[in-house]
Amino acid sequence: MFAVVDVGGFRSPYVAGVFRDRKVTKVLKTPAIQSVGYESQAPEQQPHQESSSFQTRLYEQVQAFSQVSPSTLLARDIMSTPVLTLPLSASLAQAWDLVKNKRFRHIPIQAQTGTLVGILSDRDLSRGTVGSDFTGTKGLADLAKITIESYVSHPVLVAAPDATLLAIARVLLEERIGAIPIVSQEKGLLGMITRTDILRVIVSHPNFEQWG
Repeated sequence: MFAVVDVGGFRSPYVAGVFRDRKVTKVLKTPAIQSVGYESQAPEQQPHQESSSFQTRLYEQVQAFSQVSPSTLLARDIMSTPVLTLPLSASLAQAWDLVKNKRFRHIPIQAQTGTLVGILSDRDLSRGTVGSDFTGTKGLADLAKITIESYVSHPVLVAAPDATLLAIARVLLEERIGAIPIVSQEKGLLGMITRTDILRVIVSHPNFEQWG
């Protein structure tokens, strides 16, 4: 139902707790940019705690949804499709354009053969654009010269189209990820499921207002 695809396109079985050790270069800690009038954030652990808490609540909502829903929803029923992707040779400027103007937070990355080899999140992208995204035209010109390859997260966790909504929500919670690509047995990219897609399903349930 779930698998891990490495940068070479090789697929291996998903093992809970192992996937988080991804081959991504760690970024040195830098002071956060804060809005005027806001309290400074508590220790760096807080963002992770908030994210985990949100995903826990989301999973609990999916559990409640699964108990009252008359049928089991599968990945193919809720995934967003078609999916906009980028090749490994794409520039940081191209990726930044998708994140900023299309409001994508997760971009599947494909090899020249069309095989899914990684995923680029807005957080991954910020590592490549920090210090440049505020420099206007000159900064964008510089970003156009740098490829996304070294900023792409891999391996990438993927799901089959027959994975259940509850199973997907559980994996998103346990692995602390915000999206998961849906692929076929032939490794073809079929769609994408994000936390937003799951929330959309939950709030569209006819009994949703009675859950509060």
